[in-house]
Amino acid sequence: MRTIVASVCVLGAALLACKSESSGSITVNGAAFDIAECRSGEANSPPFSGVMFFDSGGNQVRFVGKPEGGFRLFHFTKGQSIGTLVGEDCGSLTVNKTNTKINDIANIEGTVSANCTGGGQAVVANVNYAKCH
Repeated sequence: MRTIVASVCVLGAALLACKSESSGSITVNGAAFDIAECRSGEANSPPFSGVMFFDSGGNQVRFVGKPEGGFRLFHFTKGQSIGTLVGEDCGSLTVNKTNTKINDIANIEGTVSANCTGGGQAVVANVNYAKCH
């Protein structure tokens, strides 16, 4: 019995340690976008350098880093397979890989500061994020 309790405690601690962390805010068309999770762009198919933020309803704000620098910002509503391009190079994005990997995807951390308008939408973001995989 002690072994089972200890195993459950270790598993619970490991899962909490892996939970992504985000602080700050995102608004989409003036409405708060409550960040429930962040993920590395490397976890996407196809993979990209950047970060994805999800709310509890399945909506997504995606920051895609460009090879030459800068980023593109996309907004996806739940179930939308192709996002709406909201803006390009309308702020700053930092993406730093950490030494921790989960399923061969490096955890990332960084910051986003953006004020983008386009595609009939406006997104404002000021977010610090960590443990996104």
